[in-house]
Amino acid sequence: MEGNTVERLLQLQEIDTLIGDRQARLAALRAESDQLVAELAGLEKETIALNARLETVEGELRQAERTVQAGRATLKRLQLRAQEVHNMREHTAARAEVDAARQNLEAAEDDLLDAMQDQESARSALSDLEGDIASRQQEYGERLADLDEERQRLEEEIAVDLDRRSNRALRIDERARSLYDTVRQGTADSPLAPLVDGVCGHCYTAIPLQTQQVIRAGRVLVVCETCGVILHVAD
Repeated sequence: MEGNTVERLLQLQEIDTLIGDRQARLAALRAESDQLVAELAGLEKETIALNARLETVEGELRQAERTVQAGRATLKRLQLRAQEVHNMREHTAARAEVDAARQNLEAAEDDLLDAMQDQESARSALSDLEGDIASRQQEYGERLADLDEERQRLEEEIAVDLDRRSNRALRIDERARSLYDTVRQGTADSPLAPLVDGVCGHCYTAIPLQTQQVIRAGRVLVVCETCGVILHVAD
């Protein structure tokens, strides 16, 4: 094994770490962008729902107004007819009709007031929501533009890093590179770890003296039997 193989693997690991960090940041940017877009879409759905509610309320208000108008006309007609009765029986019947019409009108007027309040509440809620949307669209729009700019920059940097990694990997012995890639796929962090005071710098397992000597000789790559990382002499 060439003496600079470990050095080249460490350089490759440094590039991979950089790529991983940038990819993680890129994923975070995309997640934030998706969240902002989803929030705006949710507000738009709320607007549609409130508009539909307002339309329903205004329809109920128009119906309540017609009911009140009809009730007033009925009450007036019955009051006029009550003035034309000729005996007590007709008077009693007419009075009962007038009282019933007045009660119906009062109930209709109460319904009208409720409908007017519902309309005012719906309009106020819609106005508040539209103001919130306008504010967030400006705020989120600026943030989304910043995120998109950073995303493009990271994608360009990652592309450069991947090209640099490919060139760097070509300079490494195929068996060493294959071992590195295998270890890298099986561990959550760095594929290489230093030998520090006779222990693995990754899992802190004591390394046998004979194995330490092999590692220091640098002729072959040695992996930790406990955690599987490639061990190298610390700088």
